[in-house]
Amino acid sequence: MKRPRQGRRWVTPILLWIITLCLWLPGLGNLPLRDWDEGRVATVARSTTGLLPMKWERSYLNKPPGLHWPMGQLIRSQGEQESVVRLLPALTSSLAIPLIVLLRRNLGGQGHDRSALLAGVVLMTLLPMARHGRLAMLDGSLVSCSLLLWWGWLGCKTSSGRALAAGFACSGVLLLKPPALLGFGVIALLAGGCRLHPTGRRWWALIVGLLPGAGWHLWHWFARGEDAFLMWGGQGLARLTTTVGDGFGWWTPWAELLEGGWPWLLLLPAGISWAWTHRKEKAGRWQLVLLLGSAVMVLPLRTQLPWYSHLLWPPIALMCAEGLHKLLDEGRPRWVSQTWQVMGSVLAIIGCVVIVNQSSTIPGLSLVLAGLGIAAGGRTLQAKAKRRRFQGLGLLVIGWGLALLALWNSQLWLWELNESWDPRPVAAAIKTLPSEAKVFLKGPTRPSLGWYANKELGRFRQNDRPDGEHWVVSNRPIPGCRRHDQIVEGGWQLWQCD
Repeated sequence: MKRPRQGRRWVTPILLWIITLCLWLPGLGNLPLRDWDEGRVATVARSTTGLLPMKWERSYLNKPPGLHWPMGQLIRSQGEQESVVRLLPALTSSLAIPLIVLLRRNLGGQGHDRSALLAGVVLMTLLPMARHGRLAMLDGSLVSCSLLLWWGWLGCKTSSGRALAAGFACSGVLLLKPPALLGFGVIALLAGGCRLHPTGRRWWALIVGLLPGAGWHLWHWFARGEDAFLMWGGQGLARLTTTVGDGFGWWTPWAELLEGGWPWLLLLPAGISWAWTHRKEKAGRWQLVLLLGSAVMVLPLRTQLPWYSHLLWPPIALMCAEGLHKLLDEGRPRWVSQTWQVMGSVLAIIGCVVIVNQSSTIPGLSLVLAGLGIAAGGRTLQAKAKRRRFQGLGLLVIGWGLALLALWNSQLWLWELNESWDPRPVAAAIKTLPSEAKVFLKGPTRPSLGWYANKELGRFRQNDRPDGEHWVVSNRPIPGCRRHDQIVEGGWQLWQCD
């Protein structure tokens, strides 16, 4: 009887992962790669043919090749379509859903199986998790590694397999964003204490899992010397004290939480209250430490970008799942379901107005589906019968899931940063030039333009113009230059200069 029971424990995480793939993967390639990170990550992946990361023909010292190298192999074998570039990051990001189910189940407590399932549902349907997880970036994969690390650490004292999993997770972090391992390790130690450390041969299992990541960094230091420390210092821990590159202000993670936490964010106060009440138990202690530890890793950063808050979503999902569990069992807090009913009705009305006006800037169908799901779910969650409340949750999740699918199809699911013009028409014009042509960009950095043109672009400076014939990408006329191609979206075009 034991084997079937152990086998059934994997059914829920696997089924939820399959549903996640059905929800996250459609429409991966219907928009161009986004700047900055997607264009940069794709360029490094294409340039990296070995285990030393490269960007064009120079050493790339910002990040290890943990995701870049396999992405490069996939791109070279399957092509450079956006769906191919985003596929591997989306798959690794989606593993966070079954992993959070396993983690919450392992924390135990009354009703832990249901709380685990609800945590997976909440994390799967959070817009930032789905949206940023679909992109060619490292943050979604980092979240999956963190959850694998904590799940493995919970069982490494008694299981060699779990110790090996924790070691592999550490290697994954070292091969994605190395400084993050310090924070994840401290969180695991604070939440679990010294009682969870491996014993005997399980230390060896942990070390074996850690060898790929640690060995790569030793080899990188041997191959590139002191430059290898840049990804630990200048591109890592320095983000705590200085602004690195194109960063936003301190308010960015707060704005992301308020923008992307719906509809589950209303359950967070009840979840925090539950965790504080159970703080002396393993489940409550771990959830509080995960939330506070992740906040300490993200909020103090001087360099802030929208996807840095990605690390906050798993602990928030765990907390919201506890609030949702209480709502399903007791029908409280009642104000949450009432607010959902009102909010859903407003969203559905706005969506109908958008559809009638045929607006292309707002995804009307997505708003209607989300609104109907939230309104119907919120209404049914107010029922006295527990069975009806579970049906209400089903209505909410189905409506929200359909709204996400409609959003992917709307071609409006990317809205940050330098998406003011599509780089592909200009890149196509650059590809018609001789391979030795000198091409420069006047304006904000566009790594995606270099990716699509398959050519590194220099920065154009009017006071230091290059000698001889060259081309400049600009949205304004340049003295002494003539337009090379037709005008494209936003006025950006290629100018030929002598």
